Amino acid sequence: MNYNRVAFRYAKALLLSCKDDDTKLETIFNDMSYVNNTFNDSEELKLFIDSKVIKDSDKLATLNQIFQSLCDLSKSLIKLLMKNRRIDLFDDVSRSFTVLYNDFVGNQEVVLTTASEVESNKLKEIENRVKELTSKNVNLTNVVDENIVGGFVLRVADLQYNASFKDQLKKLEQEFLNISIQ
Repeated sequence: MNYNRVAFRYAKALLLSCKDDDTKLETIFNDMSYVNNTFNDSEELKLFIDSKVIKDSDKLATLNQIFQSLCDLSKSLIKLLMKNRRIDLFDDVSRSFTVLYNDFVGNQEVVLTTASEVESNKLKEIENRVKELTSKNVNLTNVVDENIVGGFVLRVADLQYNASFKDQLKKLEQEFLNISIQ
């Protein structure tokens, strides 16, 4: 995932401001997760915030209305981003904060992509194996993608292990093309 450096700095400052208070840290994480989910669910909100035509005061009023349930520190972040004319980074800051938080508390997001749903006991086995390898708390998500035909793709942080039939067929096809050309 590509991160905006400026958004990452805001997220890091937010994390540093609450890292000594577990309750506050958890509250901010929940707030940023909510913000992240809200932006993911609404392409219109992203377009609205990124718009150069809409007044900043209108953006601030809208964000305050949408995110009125956030804690005071999260609301202060909105005001700071608005003051610094960086409100278009709000969704990037929330994503960056989530990454920093997971790293800080030792959580690891893992995505297992398969052609069909995997049995829960197999998922638990995979989760335990990844936990052994990374020494982190693992949150495993199984994504079903029928396009990979069979096998699996395992994504742990920035690493990806592709053991899908589709990938293996591509490699065989490439080898065949290389042999036929020679």
